[in-house]
Amino acid sequence: MKLLGWNCSARTCARATRLAGWLLLLIPVSADDVKPHLVFSHRIGVDWNNPGQWMNFVAMSPDGATVASNGALPDGSAGGIGLWTFPQGKYLRSILGSPQAFSPDWRFLATDTGIFDLKSDRQVFELSPTYGRLARAAFTPDGQYLALAAYNPNRLVTVKTSGGSRVRTFSTRYTAALAILPDGLTLASGHWDNVTLWDLSTGRRMALLKGAGRYVCGIGVSKDGRYLAAGTDDGQLQIWDVANRKCMHTLRIGYGDVSNPAFSPDGKIVAAGTYAEGTISLVDVSSGAILSQTISMFGCGSVAFSPDGRYLIAPSNGGQIGPKQFDTGGTIRVFPVVPK
Repeated sequence: MKLLGWNCSARTCARATRLAGWLLLLIPVSADDVKPHLVFSHRIGVDWNNPGQWMNFVAMSPDGATVASNGALPDGSAGGIGLWTFPQGKYLRSILGSPQAFSPDWRFLATDTGIFDLKSDRQVFELSPTYGRLARAAFTPDGQYLALAAYNPNRLVTVKTSGGSRVRTFSTRYTAALAILPDGLTLASGHWDNVTLWDLSTGRRMALLKGAGRYVCGIGVSKDGRYLAAGTDDGQLQIWDVANRKCMHTLRIGYGDVSNPAFSPDGKIVAAGTYAEGTISLVDVSSGAILSQTISMFGCGSVAFSPDGRYLIAPSNGGQIGPKQFDTGGTIRVFPVVPK
């Protein structure tokens, strides 16, 4: 095959393409010319041995040195959380349970059954028997409290992370998404046709961000708390000015459930994945323009930026990763975010 007119093997061309993506990071460009887009780099983890479980979660540690996913593990099992070094992809260890959220400092992990202390390597509280079946979870910025969305019955609950004791219960609506704003005082919850903002300390409803027209199944907030992004169950993405309670943009990025959107560290772009066709999208926050999209053919349930904003990671359930490249799924896909 040929790459830029040179004859090369498929492996050599793949390496050259990857090198070109890395070199793009080093080319100085004018700030006005920068339009970030995604270039596939490599995968972390192991391919599925039993692809019966959907991979829908990835996260990156605040120091950018570790990534987590609920994909396949080296022992051939599925259903736990795997931890890997980044960007090398060296396997570290696994934790039992289905992941919901890491605390911002990565001290605690909320799973479908309990709160796990990664420092002491033990579960500090069992959630499911006390609070019912969990749908979503989100930690406060200091990691001291956890907000839970449970169903059967539907309710929102805040608990103390250290022991799981209940602080407050409020709302009886079905909740499909949760996020806590950087102020540590405001909870955003996704429902039919709206995002509701709550005062965490009192449980008082502060505002309704209405107009989604569908269930809001994903919520993300910029690091400075200025913007909120909400994704619906039919592939729409909204970007809100939180202080002014104003919807800045509404656009379609796919046709299935939108993952929790992730803002870049500088708050200028937001990334989100869709479950149905596996599209990963980068959207300009100020203009609402789609800057880049990559399609894997199978669902993308989660995305996360590296702390420096140079990489985006997403789960792979198999499918296309390049013009003629495919994988079987169960791994984390790594995308450098490069200027176009």
